[in-house]
Amino acid sequence: MEELNGTMIFWLISAGMVAGALTKVSIWKQGVDLVPNLIGGVVGAVVVGSSAIMINMPGSLAFGFLGSLAVLFIMNVFYLQSEEEHA
Repeated sequence: MEELNGTMIFWLISAGMVAGALTKVSIWKQGVDLVPNLIGGVVGAVVVGSSAIMINMPGSLAFGFLGSLAVLFIMNVFYLQSEEEHA
């Protein structure tokens, strides 16, 4: 089984950063900026991936990537823009 060690944490952080960067590239001028997307992706991947490891589910890296996408979706959907940015 997988264990939560430094290598797995590194891969979860990497998957979260890739998801954050891909999210920013795909929505370009709408949504939050690059740095909050990267932070949200990393947080989502580490929390969900670590949770999957703790309950002994296989494929924790895939769950981490999906968790980061879920956090990024929520961040960007509920992002409030000012009226000047809409014009």
